[in-house]
Amino acid sequence: MGRSKKGFDRILKVLKHKDVALRLTRISLLNALAMRALPQESNNTCYIPINASIELPPSTVAPATIIETFIREASDHLILSRCPCRSGSNCKTADESFGCTFLGPAVKEVDPEVGRLVSAEEALEHLHRATEMGLVSCVGKFKGDAFMLGVKDHNRMMSICHCCSCCCITTAMPWASRDARNVFVKLEGVSVKTTDNCTGCGLCQDACVFRQITISDGKAVIGEECKGCGRCVTACPREGKKITIDNPGYIEDCMSRIRSMVDIS
Repeated sequence: MGRSKKGFDRILKVLKHKDVALRLTRISLLNALAMRALPQESNNTCYIPINASIELPPSTVAPATIIETFIREASDHLILSRCPCRSGSNCKTADESFGCTFLGPAVKEVDPEVGRLVSAEEALEHLHRATEMGLVSCVGKFKGDAFMLGVKDHNRMMSICHCCSCCCITTAMPWASRDARNVFVKLEGVSVKTTDNCTGCGLCQDACVFRQITISDGKAVIGEECKGCGRCVTACPREGKKITIDNPGYIEDCMSRIRSMVDIS
């Protein structure tokens, strides 16, 4: 059995100080220790821009297919009883009881008081509800989640976080080292651009949890570490942002990348 509810609650208290923890990764020695504990090859996730209006190549299916396919392929499914990031953070977007989803045989190790096993249909319904709530889902493998849940084989567990823009751990990522920030990878083929409709109002800048947007000469400028989550596109009332996917094979490329690191069958 994985980590007890009491142990899980202790981890949640630590997450309240995520800003401080990620700032510490800017110290060379501490960053080296963190990368040794959570090596790059064990951590690789990407946001799936479901809510944004996306320009796709002809006859290409939407990004949501990536998560839906993983859910259908997984042998086991679990939904946390509480979101680690929203818990205790006075979330303005979603209730803390709306938890993350985890896939794969390793989830059977999770304490029933920490999360409940569900069917593929229930996991899909949870994903669709997250989208309706305006949450941005992030899929991949993160060894830290296995530690949080007390799961031994992190190679057989996939994380699907349903992130808000106010409490998600990514809100602290701008303070982290480049190594830590590189855990998040832009979806294959995604491009986010500023259009001529941009007035430099700054709403997209406020929406970017990675702080990759600046305003210059009355226009929004997107930084090189943009993760393509689509929050800026959703936040703009004037279609001043455009998100496109110019790689028809982006779904298979993304799924191949993640499958190479985690087995959920």
